[in-house]
Amino acid sequence: MDLVLLVCLAASPASCHEERVLMNVAEANSRLCMMGAIPALVEWTEEHPEWQVSRWKCRLDGQVRVSRNAE
Repeated sequence: MDLVLLVCLAASPASCHEERVLMNVAEANSRLCMMGAIPALVEWTEEHPEWQVSRWKCRLDGQVRVSRNAE
């Protein structure tokens, strides 16, 4: 299961792309992914201070991408 992030440059919020963070949870257990997401988000943002996380979701590999307009 992946934690899919939509990240945007802090200096240029219109410049965004998708990042994937592999979560060490059972393939179909989105609840465990969501529980582990916050520490993973904190770690990612500390390692990439020039980027801001705009949206995030837990997804199985190959599922729909995260977009700016997704709910």
